Amino acid sequence: MVKKILTERGCEILAAELREQILSGDYSSGEMLPNERDLAELSGLSRGSVREAMLILETQGLISTTVGRNQGRRAIAPSNRVVRDSINIFIRGRRVPFLALMETFETFAPAVCALAATNRDDNDIISLSECQENLKVTLGAKRFVQANFEWHAAIGRASHNPLLGAIYESLGPNMVDPHVAGFTSKEVRAKARYAVDRIHEAILAQDPELARRRMLSHVQAYRSMIEPLAPRTVSLKANEAG
Repeated sequence: MVKKILTERGCEILAAELREQILSGDYSSGEMLPNERDLAELSGLSRGSVREAMLILETQGLISTTVGRNQGRRAIAPSNRVVRDSINIFIRGRRVPFLALMETFETFAPAVCALAATNRDDNDIISLSECQENLKVTLGAKRFVQANFEWHAAIGRASHNPLLGAIYESLGPNMVDPHVAGFTSKEVRAKARYAVDRIHEAILAQDPELARRRMLSHVQAYRSMIEPLAPRTVSLKANEAG
């Protein structure tokens, strides 16, 4: 229940109260929040302040706005986008060295891949096989970047560890910068496809140690080819970080 709010920054307090209610499960995912008028009456805030509070929650990925017959604002479960946006802000804001990013990815990727080999189900295999096929038929560098990211994201989902999967998926787009010559050269793409096939075999065989070793070998090989070309720091454009 929302209480009366007596402060100049009422929108922030209202957002914090509703955020806690969503995260604690008082509002389940998909459940409608009180409408703007009711929230204004309950909190004692202006409708403008209520709209500001809703904007804060929408930016944080905790509510969605629907229009039409069932228009209103619904609580939603936090998605991977929440983790991705936070990590991207940190990477860009701190000008994280590319070497540090590679070290982080080398730490996460083999562990997540081993979990995928252990926990994958039939749906994961279908998804991974589709991603593997997309990598084989992709010719252009830009499409290859997207296909490669989708394959890594599928491995993250196959781990069935939502936190590790979200972090792993968030790191992926920062690993390849298509604006730097050589990052997606034909040599890089050919070796990546070969490595993907070998990793896929290990996941199919449900052999976590083999999957771990092959992913580590893949990431280290990628690093050896890319490091001489890499920028000193990672600085994505704003629209790429979103």
